[in-house]
This record gives sequence, structure tokens and C-alpha cells, in this order.
Amino acid sequence: MAGVVTVLGHALNGLTRHVLGIPGEERTNCDSISSAIPVFALGILAEKLVHIANRAMRTLPIFMYLSATAALLACSSEKTQPLLIASGGTGADVGGSTTTSSSIQAGGNSSSTSTGNGGGSQTGGSQGGVTAAGGSPAKGGSGTAAGGASAATGGATGVGGASTSGGGSSGATSNNGGSTASGGKAAGGTSGSGGNAGTSIVAASGAGGAAVNYMLPPPDQCHDLDQLPWSNDPTTGCVEGNTASKCGGKCQTASVCESPTAKPNADREYMCQRNLLFSPEMEQAAIDDGMQGFHYAVVGHDPDRGGIDGTVHSCCQCYQLVYAYPSPSNDRQAQVNPDNPVPPASAITVPPPLIVQSFNTAATPTTFDVYMPAGGMGAQNGCFLLPNSGADASARKYMYTSYPLDGQPGSGGVKPASLWDAECKTSDKHWVTDATLSSAACVKKTTDTCNKIASDIPGLTEFGSKGCLKANTIDTFYHLNWSVYAMRVECPEHLTRVTGCKLAPQGLKSVKKDVKTAAQASKDSDFWSKTSSTNNLYETTTMEDCCRPTCASYSQISSFGLTTDSQYRSFYNCNAKGVPWTQ
Repeated sequence: MAGVVTVLGHALNGLTRHVLGIPGEERTNCDSISSAIPVFALGILAEKLVHIANRAMRTLPIFMYLSATAALLACSSEKTQPLLIASGGTGADVGGSTTTSSSIQAGGNSSSTSTGNGGGSQTGGSQGGVTAAGGSPAKGGSGTAAGGASAATGGATGVGGASTSGGGSSGATSNNGGSTASGGKAAGGTSGSGGNAGTSIVAASGAGGAAVNYMLPPPDQCHDLDQLPWSNDPTTGCVEGNTASKCGGKCQTASVCESPTAKPNADREYMCQRNLLFSPEMEQAAIDDGMQGFHYAVVGHDPDRGGIDGTVHSCCQCYQLVYAYPSPSNDRQAQVNPDNPVPPASAITVPPPLIVQSFNTAATPTTFDVYMPAGGMGAQNGCFLLPNSGADASARKYMYTSYPLDGQPGSGGVKPASLWDAECKTSDKHWVTDATLSSAACVKKTTDTCNKIASDIPGLTEFGSKGCLKANTIDTFYHLNWSVYAMRVECPEHLTRVTGCKLAPQGLKSVKKDVKTAAQASKDSDFWSKTSSTNNLYETTTMEDCCRPTCASYSQISSFGLTTDSQYRSFYNCNAKGVPWTQ
């Protein structure tokens, strides 16, 4: 029976195309039909077929109906995958979700059985959750958007609803006074609007793998300017203190690392934890960009004029870093022969390459300062109140409620390769090797120290401690000063969707996915083997200060002469709860 229906369906489909003059493939595209035509009950279809046959197909619409329904039945008999029924709403999926099991979409909502290629964020309605195929719903709670769109259960909170960790979110609630994000059309055509859009930093998990929703609306333009243009007309501009004017009368922005008494009316802005090395968002973005074998990160880096940066500024630029060996000048204890590191060679496993985006200045032109959990504070600090910091620092609200003081400030943070001689180094010369760093004593010391990280920001306690430990683990030992081969590249799309800053195309080469080792990079002329001012490789350093970075200010970015996307024009700024301010 299935074979007869299949032949009938394809024959009628081809005849319809011939009568109407519609070009097409020789065979019916079953995916197109199944996504466009509702599936009717088999009994009703049979009844229609008999009825239409009796009327001898006297009208073209009935003829088309017969062709379409029969073709659909043919597709149904051929395909073992359940059909997707779409109804109502616009619901364009920015990240590109793929359905691997039966689901119904209304108003653009994603069902709980859909897995997102780019985190599955949708601009056309709230996304209730993203789970891996066959997996259990992720943590983060369900989301709903005002306007009648029905959200699926479980999964990371999506665009269109205010973000709350571990619980439900309401599209009608604005989080911390942030700007609202618009939802899509709900089934029935009513437009819904969400509150301040957030993101869960806990990775979704399921049998089919991890899926993380990191797609957000663009950074809020009330928070990416240092100072909004002044106006005496609240209907057209910002009037300081006038809540009816643009941006609620908050005409200045302030970093948490500025004096709490300065700019008293301004929102305090933080570095977003989504930008940390090994964050779920960064890891998922690398997967979605097809960057297997790489990790994503952000770095502080000043432009090396005449070197890797040429004549342009470094803000929001991207770089491919291929690790070579520990810095002979700063971390020679990890060299094979620290007493004479010529030629330089690593005594520990070299970590995989990084693709990084520059988020901050006031580093150096010859280094890339990798932002990681407990990476080391510098002159500024919005992470945790350090002892003897003074009254000004005591008045700040910090991202962490508990934080390891080892290596703080100015000594690289939790860095076992340099901090702990007894636990992590050889007993005779205090050198480090894979064996010393992976010893039970060193692992316990590192684990106990990283576990001191705690935060009221949902998920950050767990992620911060795990990321701290992973950066000090053999195979991913990034918490060291390394010498690296470097190449400036066009930024991968999904990396910019995590950070929020997307430069206009510059004609640069893309990431070279086949260059992952120092041996490969040393033979590739596109990689810099020395800085503009030395004969040495570029180097990495490490940091975490939680302050609003330079490149989260469009005022700064534009002053550097850089051209950005009109909407994604700066790094996201986050509030004290770790929620990005979005449009």
C-alpha cells in the first residue's frame, strides 16, 4: 500500500508542476512539504480522495489539494522521522535550531526537544529551553513571553523573557531596570515583549551533548556609551535625573572599579562572566563555529603598531594563538632546562590553541592577557574586597562573595606553577613538570584553593571553581605565561555573539583550523614569530579583575577609528547580578 501511495503522490506532484508550469526537482522535496502542509488524519484523507475522485477533479484547487495531500502521504510513508508542524508566529531562529524529534512550534517558540546549532536563541518569541536530543531538560527554568506565546519547559532561558536562574522567567518583568527585549509574534498574531534579556551560565546537558543558549539581542546603547549626548528636551534626549527622558535619565555609565561616589546616578557596570575562559557560552560558540581543537577566550592587548596590528587599534580584534613553550623570561621553571632555556622547550604539556578577542587595553603591545577564573587581579578590582583596600573599595559591590587570596594582587592569582614549592615543584630545584603538577598534593592544593570561589550570581560558584581548576590542569594548562605564535584573523561569528562586539569585515584571513601546533605555525608566514620591537614571540599573561573593559564602551571603540556592526558594536556590560544589558 505504501508503495502505491508513494507512486501516486510523486506522479500527482509532477503533474501539478507540469500543469502550473512550476519548475522543480524530479522528486518532491519531502522536507518542504512536511514543514508547510498540516498532516491530516488518514481516514479524512481517504474520504477526501474518494470525494474528489467522484467529482472528477473539476476545479484546479481541488486538483492541487489532491496532489499535495497524496505527495505528503508519500513522504510520510518514506520518512521514519516524525514530522514538524509549524503554526502561527514568525519565530526566526537566529542560531539555527534543528528538530530531531516530533515537536510543534507556535509563535516561533522552540520545543523542549529541539537542539540549537548556535544555542538555539530565537528572536521571534521566547525560547523556553534547549535540550540535547533525547536529553533531559537543562537547568535554568522555563521562560514565557508576554503576548500569548507558549514556552516549552526546561532549558536555558532565551531571548524575550527576563532571566532568572533556576526558576521561571516572565516576559513582563524587567530585571534590574535594564532595557527590554522584544519578543516575536505569538500564535494568533499578538506581539509580546520581554524584560531584560539574560542568559544562564550553566551548560544544558542531555544524552546528545551540551547545548547552551548564548544568543542575545545587541548590547544596550544606553550602557555602551561613556556619556550620552546631553539634551534639554526629554522627548529627544537624555536629561540627567529625568526618568521620562532617554535612558531613564541615566546619562552616564560607570565601571564598578570607579569610585562609588563618582557618577552617583549611573549604573555600575561589570565584566560579564560569559567571557571567562571555559565558560559554557565560549565553549558552545567554538563548537558552533566548527572550531574543534580550539578554545575561545578574550584578552587584554594594546595595539602593536608595525607588528601584528599594523596601523589599526586592537579593540575587538581577533587573534589565533598557537602555544609554543613557557616564557623563558617569566616562567622558566616550566622549561626543560630552566638554567639554560636555549633553545626553549616545554617541560609540561602544551595547551591547545586559543581563538581570542581583545576586550581591554592598558596591557602591553607584546602580550595577550587571557581572562580566566582567578587569573590574577591588577591595579583595578571589581571581583572581591581584598584586605587593606581602603574605604573607597569597601563601598563597592563585588561579583564574588568568597575568593582565594593566593597570588592576589599582582602575582597571577591561583597559579600553582609559581606559588607552591612544596606541593607542585621538584624538591631539589623547584622546577615544574607534568608529574609535579599532576601529583596528588598539587591537585589537592589547587582544588581546595579554587573551591574558595563563591558568588551570588547563579552558576558562577560552580563554573568559577571548575574553570579555575581546569586552567591549571595538564592538557589545558593555560594559567602560565606562554610564548605563542600569533595571527590576526577575522572574528568567528559565534564568538562575537558571546562578546557582543562585531567589527566590520577587514579583509583578514579566517582562522587556520589546520594550524594547531608550534611546528605548524613556525612554518606558516601568516603567523608572527616575533613582535615589532623584539626578536621574541608574543606572550600570554593571565588576569581577572571583573571591571568594565575598554571595549565595552562604544565611545572608546569609535574614538579608535574602528567600524563596527551598527547593533553589535561593543562588548556586553553586565549588572551586579551578571545579567547583560541588552536592547
